[in-house]
Amino acid sequence: MSGQGKYKMGTIARMTGLSPALLRAWERRHGLLDPERTEGGHRLYTEDDLAVLRQVKRLVDEGRSIGEVAVLGRQELLARSGASLRPDRSDGAPTTAGGPAELVRLLEAIVEAAVDIDQARLERSLDAAFALVSPEFVVSQVLEPAARRIGELWVEGRCSVAGEHMASSAFILRLQKLLENTNRILGDASPQVVTACFPDELHEVGALVVAYYLTLNSLRVVHLGAALPFEDLERAIDVLHPYGIYLSVTREAVFQAHRPRLLELVRRRNGGLAMMLGGQGVRAGDTELEELGVRIVLEGRSAREVGEALLPVR
Repeated sequence: MSGQGKYKMGTIARMTGLSPALLRAWERRHGLLDPERTEGGHRLYTEDDLAVLRQVKRLVDEGRSIGEVAVLGRQELLARSGASLRPDRSDGAPTTAGGPAELVRLLEAIVEAAVDIDQARLERSLDAAFALVSPEFVVSQVLEPAARRIGELWVEGRCSVAGEHMASSAFILRLQKLLENTNRILGDASPQVVTACFPDELHEVGALVVAYYLTLNSLRVVHLGAALPFEDLERAIDVLHPYGIYLSVTREAVFQAHRPRLLELVRRRNGGLAMMLGGQGVRAGDTELEELGVRIVLEGRSAREVGEALLPVR
């Protein structure tokens, strides 16, 4: 191994967007990493380790399985990394000059493309964002705020239904691919969570963003999509036996219409699983649900915070 170990696991996780659990699993199962250890037993990673991890993540994000990538071996991954790789800032932002400004420009381009119903420009802008920084950073700094802004413009009558639907479809496809990749890496041994939208709730971008953050925290996610009837949710619970459930609803009228059925479901389950409700349609002060153990997440919290709040106590 070349170089001295200088990066702690938390730093490497932030720089690559890979969770500590994934780093440990890849070290144990695939032999791509052999970090040094401090006297206290903490891992220290080198520049070569960082280069390898970035190559692994790039290939996995492109659709390769971790098993296929591991077959390449450490030396081949290092050779592919090239001499020009430099570590990102620890917050995950791009190191290139003008990087953050470029992300803002791409965000604005995505919103404008939705307003103009310009699919080609929207897809080009998404491609450019994913090429610039890690997928996690794109989701939090570009995709999530773009979806929120497009929704606001739709409410104001400045973005058509067609433009909003076009953008949502593009976001959903990207998020589903990210979710598929991270779920595949985690494997069947990870705790499982179900995410879905309320019955009659057709907006699922927020639920998918939360699902993606859950997988980054080593929880395997089964996403059941938009407008899921509660009877089908309950059947899924019986089959999948998840650790927890996250349900999203963006309209208060939809939440109120289906709240009685949700209360019935929760009472039958009698606290047997963790449940969280989020989205603009949820309101504070629902003591009946909260007393049954349902956690209500109010508007204003990021999808990352919502995802972290559903983690099991370790």
